Amino acid sequence: MARILIVDDEEENREALHAALGDENPEWVIFCAADETAARVLIELQLAKKEPIDVVLTDLVMGSEQSGMALLKEARRLDPLIMAILFTAKEKSLDRYGAFDYGAFDVVEKNIRGATAAREINVKTRAALRYREWSQRINFLGRYFDPRVFETIEKDPTLLSMRLRTVTICFWDIRGFSLMCEILKAHPTLISGFLRDYCEAAATTVFKHTGVLDKFIGDGAMALFGVLSPGEGSEKEAALQAVRAACAFRETFESIVSHWQAEWRLYSPQEIDIGLGCGIHTGEALVGNVGADFREQFTALGPHVNFASRVEARAKPRQILVSRSTEARVRDKVVLEPAGEIDDIKNIPGKFSLYSALDVAQLEM
Repeated sequence: MARILIVDDEEENREALHAALGDENPEWVIFCAADETAARVLIELQLAKKEPIDVVLTDLVMGSEQSGMALLKEARRLDPLIMAILFTAKEKSLDRYGAFDYGAFDVVEKNIRGATAAREINVKTRAALRYREWSQRINFLGRYFDPRVFETIEKDPTLLSMRLRTVTICFWDIRGFSLMCEILKAHPTLISGFLRDYCEAAATTVFKHTGVLDKFIGDGAMALFGVLSPGEGSEKEAALQAVRAACAFRETFESIVSHWQAEWRLYSPQEIDIGLGCGIHTGEALVGNVGADFREQFTALGPHVNFASRVEARAKPRQILVSRSTEARVRDKVVLEPAGEIDDIKNIPGKFSLYSALDVAQLEM
């Protein structure tokens, strides 16, 4: 359902455009605002309700000759994917290049009272909606998938549909992170800067090893491997890629920590000791899109996801623990050693063997 916001300080113009668009597009939800302040409040309200405005149609000249430009800039700040179309009868006041620099989708240099202008705005609004849908899709895919797999997904969108698949699930978590935050609480930028590097490295590593970045959970991360390549042979490859990614990320994480240690020492005499723990498990899970609109998320659901999380909880700093089902798929190409058992998984009774993956240098083919 498209949500359109018309902004014009002349009530007659607002009503005329509302009627024209509503008649042609009865499925649209159309809002109106008399100035940029009311429009900003409405945009913020809809964002808070998780029902964002898709397209803003705004007059250029309202309280000032640049009211529309100011609204455009603010709307894009609130929602970078919002589409905006400027219209005006005062063409001399319109800086077309400036409007596009601010992120306008299009401009209409005609009097809003004219039927021709209404038809043009209608056509351009429909085009803006299609572009927003495409932008949201690319933005959504970009959060989870390596850009190299976009073409595969575009050719077969059913790959994103919820279905039962055998995947390898990988969890990471930073040991000692809470204490680090306490030590550096007076210097939040030192924490946020480190987290930025950590998250970027996690995403880069997952993508490099053909994984899907499921989510970040505070200082933790979750990734899926084998989502786009079903089949018994590919299950082994996916498990191997997960272990390779974990080993690569362990080394990258150490480099990031080493870099930031130099910064932390400038502001705290207390030693900061953190390490990355990782748990990997292969099993069946419901994998695909869940949610609706821009809250949509590609994720995995089911008891095996919980199992992988519990495996990660047992990992010590720098340790990569894998379950037996993962070990069985990678044992001929990965050097592992027994690492005890786990027997307290909620809703999954029994004892389960764990294995520790050794240094990445031993994984070279």
